[in-house]
Amino acid sequence: MKTPAVLSLALSRDDRWIAAGTVWEGVTIVWDATTYEQVIAQKGNPFGIHGVDFSPNSSLLVSASCDRTVTIWDVALRSVRTHVQTLDRHVSTSEDLVKAAKYSPHGDRFATATGDSVRVWDSDDGHLLVDINVTVNPKYNTGLLWFGNNHLLVISDGKIKEFEASTGSAVSEWPVPPAGHHSCIVLPKYGQFIAYSTTSTITFWDTSTHTQLGLIQHPQDISSIALSHDDQSLAIGDVSGKITIRNLSRITEPDVQINDAVLNLWNQDQLANTDALLTAAIPDSQNPSHHALASRALVRARLQQWDVALVDAEMAIKIQPTVISFIAKSIAHLGMGEKHEAYQACDIAFERFHSAHGNFILLIKAIIVFMAGEHRDAISRLDDLIATVDLNSICYVVQTYIYILLGDSQVESGDFTAAIQSFERARAQMRHHTSRTLLLVSLISGWRFNDFGMSIRRRLCEALYTASRIKDAVQCFHQMKIELGEETYLHDEHLKWALDFSQLCFKKLEHLGDTAVDAQQYDDAISYYTTALSLNRPSPQGVLIKRRKAFLVTRSWKQALDDADQVIALAPASPWGYEIKHAALHNIGDYVNAVDAFEVMLSKIAKSLDVDVQQYGDRYITPSSTRATIRKTVQQTIRHSPRVLINATTGRLLDRAEQASAFESLPIFNELVSSMTTRIDYVRIKREVRQYFRYVMLSHRWEENEPLFQQVMHITVYDLDKSPTHDKLQMFCKIVRDAGFDWAWSDTCCINKSDHFVLQEALVAMFKWYQGCAMMIVFLRGVRSSSQLGALVKSIWNTRAWTLQEYVASKIIHFYTEDWTLYLDLQLPNHKESPEVISEMEQATGVSAQQLMALRPGLTSIREKLRLASTRQTTLVEDAAYSLLGIFSVTGVPAIYGEGEAALGRLLAHVLAGSGDASILAWTGESGSFNSCLPAHITVFSGPATSHLPPPIPDAETERIITPSHTSPFNLDVALQLYDRLSELPAPWFAASRMKLPCIAFELPTLSPYRTRSGYVHRADTVAFGMVEIKTRYDLTRVKPLYLVHPWLDTLLEREDKSHVIIQEDIVPPPSPHTDDEEISDKEIDDDEEFFDANDYFSSLTEPVPPPQAAPARMVPTDREMRARRLVSRLRQPFGALLVTLASTGGRAVDYKRVAAESMITVQFQENVSLADLLDNVRTLDIL
Repeated sequence: MKTPAVLSLALSRDDRWIAAGTVWEGVTIVWDATTYEQVIAQKGNPFGIHGVDFSPNSSLLVSASCDRTVTIWDVALRSVRTHVQTLDRHVSTSEDLVKAAKYSPHGDRFATATGDSVRVWDSDDGHLLVDINVTVNPKYNTGLLWFGNNHLLVISDGKIKEFEASTGSAVSEWPVPPAGHHSCIVLPKYGQFIAYSTTSTITFWDTSTHTQLGLIQHPQDISSIALSHDDQSLAIGDVSGKITIRNLSRITEPDVQINDAVLNLWNQDQLANTDALLTAAIPDSQNPSHHALASRALVRARLQQWDVALVDAEMAIKIQPTVISFIAKSIAHLGMGEKHEAYQACDIAFERFHSAHGNFILLIKAIIVFMAGEHRDAISRLDDLIATVDLNSICYVVQTYIYILLGDSQVESGDFTAAIQSFERARAQMRHHTSRTLLLVSLISGWRFNDFGMSIRRRLCEALYTASRIKDAVQCFHQMKIELGEETYLHDEHLKWALDFSQLCFKKLEHLGDTAVDAQQYDDAISYYTTALSLNRPSPQGVLIKRRKAFLVTRSWKQALDDADQVIALAPASPWGYEIKHAALHNIGDYVNAVDAFEVMLSKIAKSLDVDVQQYGDRYITPSSTRATIRKTVQQTIRHSPRVLINATTGRLLDRAEQASAFESLPIFNELVSSMTTRIDYVRIKREVRQYFRYVMLSHRWEENEPLFQQVMHITVYDLDKSPTHDKLQMFCKIVRDAGFDWAWSDTCCINKSDHFVLQEALVAMFKWYQGCAMMIVFLRGVRSSSQLGALVKSIWNTRAWTLQEYVASKIIHFYTEDWTLYLDLQLPNHKESPEVISEMEQATGVSAQQLMALRPGLTSIREKLRLASTRQTTLVEDAAYSLLGIFSVTGVPAIYGEGEAALGRLLAHVLAGSGDASILAWTGESGSFNSCLPAHITVFSGPATSHLPPPIPDAETERIITPSHTSPFNLDVALQLYDRLSELPAPWFAASRMKLPCIAFELPTLSPYRTRSGYVHRADTVAFGMVEIKTRYDLTRVKPLYLVHPWLDTLLEREDKSHVIIQEDIVPPPSPHTDDEEISDKEIDDDEEFFDANDYFSSLTEPVPPPQAAPARMVPTDREMRARRLVSRLRQPFGALLVTLASTGGRAVDYKRVAAESMITVQFQENVSLADLLDNVRTLDIL
């Protein structure tokens, strides 16, 4: 701010405005004190504005002008409010200009000053109240000041004079430096001192003692001064137009008035050196410095040199009484045991200096009272000071230290309860404050106020521990760590104490917890252990185990959760609070947050610098590991289930990925993750996963308008339009849902038949899907609820090819009538065990229930499976074969609808090549188009296959054979050659549709036919077989050559009957040796099941099926000679021969085809047929 020469200056009480009156052109100016923006700038009398002042409420400004008028301004409106009074009739000469105008503190009056008088006016109507005859020295500015609401101070004749404003009578006066033309006086809010300006100096005077307190030199001639509202700043206006703001803290506060070097030594408690420097600062005993004497008295009191301290203090008072000298005297008396004299010295200081330093003196006296042992009185005095004065921040600091000292003394006396209260009050009162005054208090008392926060907390922690309030001590300890911050907490000076104290508390809390457990006070024990763990001490495993036992007994999960939150709040870096939180949340059932808490715990352990904590963390497994195991188990489980299932609750089709996602959305998923913290329970995971993914399948006869995959994939089954087939699907899903299952499957909508890969997978895997289902629901269309026993046998369902494998494979079945009531009202868990159902199914299939239950998918019991299938019907010709893909576990036969009966040939070729079971060739009827050795219709297998095979050798004959002396003579060498030759031959196998058939073949002579009603009977007299009779549908006389072949080499060699071989699939695996904490292999989870493989499927379309290895012989004799003897015997037995002829291929290869007979061709090698002849006729035919 800059303006022409300033004559007068004022600050508003709210510190919002600054006003000035200038010399030239008499401008009244008002600035915004925050932005320094001019808000009023009004020209007046050209000879200047000598006085300005704000009203107490800061809304009005009065200005005194050289034209003998006083103007009142409305500052907010920035305009003149009124000219309150014209003073022409009250001045006697032209020299008596108005020099000042001042509002009274209450604003009810204002005073003006001229050269020879001071007048008091009523603010409301402007009439004169008092006229005081006194010379006012300052020529251009104010020498007038209100002192309270009823006194005036005036600069007059080298003095400051005090008058009573209502009467004009003089009250007091004291000399000051000579006034200049611009001298003025200002008074702070509480009136404890006066600031008085001369030409270039401002002095400060105690209004009570009239002694000088200090001075300020200014480089320019001073024209006006003004105090801030808080009395801490002084605005100085000079003739250059510049305004300077000076801080008054060093002027208004008491001080020792010594140089910085001495002060630093004193502050560092180098008292002896301080004493020496102060002594040097005293020139001589005749003219000593009262400041140095007072300070030396304080230092000597600190050195407990009471007598000489008292002498210095009294000498300083004699030279120039000051606050410091009286305080020094008081402390010296107190040190000498003269408490009364000590208090008296403080009282005298207060009486003489209370206007300027009263509050400081009261503060020091409170300290002296405390030093005298009157603790309550000292604290009470400080309470009063805090409540009433502006030194309360210093008083808080002093009172805090007093509480610390008091607490220390109470600890020494054993009064820990009182000590705790003192330390808690100290902590509550604690303030951070620095000032020259607080430094002075420290120098006087010897108390250190810097950074005693840590000291308070340590004392409080130790007092609480000693008072057996262990939990409170630990809480205080944690709070201290939070408040101090990590850097301060880990400082060397504090770290050792912190480690020792936490160890002390930890052991005590563990002992208290053990004692509570012994007393069966488990809640108390949990609390003690939890608090101990919050200290994050090394090796907490023992306490953790103890706490868990207490939790196990009480099952107080909510309380445990509360404790965990408390521990986390007190020690957020500790993992143990999160461990408790995990356990509590888990048992409450909040598994998601429990897992989160567990993961946080693991992260805290990983970040811990404690090796023992890290080692303890090694026992845990991560939730991600458990999730991975669960997901792996889910994938292993659902890959054995149908690709698409119906969620019975929602009615939606879900693929395997969606099924897996559905499991992860269940509480059980997070419960499994949360429960497995130290080991993975593979058995439980497998149990829970399989329990959830249990599915129920629908067995039924297909009808028109069945809901297909494309129809249901975008809606729920429950939203399908009403129709008989839709009702069937919906009721099935509802029964599944009501039975407590989550998943349902129907072959109508759960197979995307437009996807050839998916369809092929379903055809192959369906049998095992049925095996794996939790229950099969059989819907018997046409069977009413009123039906009697026998309705099942006659049902359409029992005639269909597909339903055979559904019944055979399923473990649990419920039969429902067409109105969805249980068949025969059977209230059994499994209708398959119902005597009524067993009887009907045996009647329908012609097979015992035991045999039906024994059937397994794969290349076993081949003839029995074919026989059962031969009695079933299909709508499509191809389904006669495709319905058996699952039963035989055939993966290399693609479904090609439209190929007709060739489908059966491809299936049988695959089964024959895979099993080596030549009994598949044992049939009579019509040959198929795929290969002439395979039938066109499955009905040919309705009879037994054993009639084609040589009968078993009786036991008596076996004994005779293996005894060489009883064996008919023959060429043993040739027999051995024949045996070796036959043993080397592979089983029948296929390359595309060409079959390689190992056999013994003899050509037939010309046939003699005769016709019958059903066809032809052909006879031939052969060397090898004697008379042979062959029944066919067609005349064979033109078919040449013809051969009869013996293909049953496995029977001749007495190899194991492959049609009944029990392979690995039929063997029930033994119970797993794994315990709960061992991982279960994929093979165990798969239960050794083989499923559809895409690579196998597609490679089978182009690659020939390789021949199987010859099965090992299974005979009583162990040597080659005995095997050969038995072969010779078997060759002489009757067998069912196959009839083949050359095929007209036109190529270089010799191909054959089978000629189908209407009945079995039973023949027997004649005795005249030598072994050499048989050996010569062993061959492998290519059959088309």
